[in-house]
Amino acid sequence: MKICATGDLMLLEKFPKSYQYQKIKDVIDGCDVKITNLESVISNFDCFASTFCGGQWINSTPEVFDDALKFGFNLFGCANNHSMDYSFDGLLSTYQELSKRKLSFAGIGKTLDESSNPAILNLKNTKIAFISVTSTFVDSARAGNSKDPIPARPGVNPLRVKTKYIVTQKHFDELQEIAKNTYLNGERDNARKIGSLPKEEKNSLNFGGQFFVVGKNEGKSTCCDDRDLYRILKEIKKAKEECDYCLVSVHSHQIKKTSYTEPDYFLEEFAHACIDAGANAIIGSGTHQLKPIEIYQERPIFYSLGNFIFESGKVKHLPADFWDKYRFDQSLSMKDALNIKTKNGTIGLETDKNNYLSVLPIMEFKDGTLTKLDLLPISLSFEEKTLKGLPVPANLDDAETIYHKLRAISQPYNTQFSMNNNQINVKLINERSNYGSR
Repeated sequence: MKICATGDLMLLEKFPKSYQYQKIKDVIDGCDVKITNLESVISNFDCFASTFCGGQWINSTPEVFDDALKFGFNLFGCANNHSMDYSFDGLLSTYQELSKRKLSFAGIGKTLDESSNPAILNLKNTKIAFISVTSTFVDSARAGNSKDPIPARPGVNPLRVKTKYIVTQKHFDELQEIAKNTYLNGERDNARKIGSLPKEEKNSLNFGGQFFVVGKNEGKSTCCDDRDLYRILKEIKKAKEECDYCLVSVHSHQIKKTSYTEPDYFLEEFAHACIDAGANAIIGSGTHQLKPIEIYQERPIFYSLGNFIFESGKVKHLPADFWDKYRFDQSLSMKDALNIKTKNGTIGLETDKNNYLSVLPIMEFKDGTLTKLDLLPISLSFEEKTLKGLPVPANLDDAETIYHKLRAISQPYNTQFSMNNNQINVKLINERSNYGSR
């Protein structure tokens, strides 16, 4: 059984005639299971925009999206921070376009149950379950179930996160004094007195919605919300009873400190818990850059595969909310407004080559056991104006950059790599250190 996976797919323009995608397609076609993370709404711009977005309002028309299908993907993860950029109608349009093409997808749905359920891929003598989750979302994007007589709510499959900030007793006392003197929690405290809010956690301070506790070493602690973690693990266990493999895609922008290459504590907790529950691989995406690779219990965790197609700088239309968000004059053209935002293209995600380097992992399993893991280094044509954002096999220099980066950022997980002929191999070792405990 061969499984390949990619990072985020954000295709906003049809392939130019000069784009040679066949080499990437051939690698993907050589696999049985072909996974990508769809990070855009699919619509004809006929859906009203949300007041919020996942950074920028991302929409691919059905005609453009069809070009992405040329790679031959057979599983699509749809839970991410852009799924609701065009509100409920946009999410349902994506749902309908994927369904119309009879594509297997997970992570969005008309109910919480549907967004939580795995997509099922039936191959010869093998059944694959695929679950898609996001930890980065606005709360109103979260799917919900019905409760008579109230109907269900469409949305994404959520993984909520609990965050606490650890401070010294001195700083804790100062925060309490500030909250008291500014009436920061006045409205919230009154609501709690009349039962409109649940009780606060003991020995913690709610400082305007952020929670602080006392500790010796100042910093941050995160963990999965038990409600979502239990629900997702239950789906994994159920899937493994019915399927031969269960694969989990998780989209996350949270980081431990300031580096985009560091997965947050809760993400390590989540990935390990999913594998302990029976998942065969965890496929992360989110922060546009590669994160570490860990082999845990002899199964792979890709904390983020970065981007596969990255065309956020090629948006065709934006809602009025974009001008409002940045306090731009509504009379400004979109081009002029974007030039101001990016300082004439000198700042932003599109200026960092790290966002245009990734890998295409090829996982080989036998009877549920990972037997081989190769990584094809890919470049998203950073220097090519017409091709920028589209994947091709990396040249030697870029491949070596990717190799050395993966070695460095994966070192805390004791993951070992070798490189030969522009291809990276992950050495499979039985004993791995349990890194990342909170």
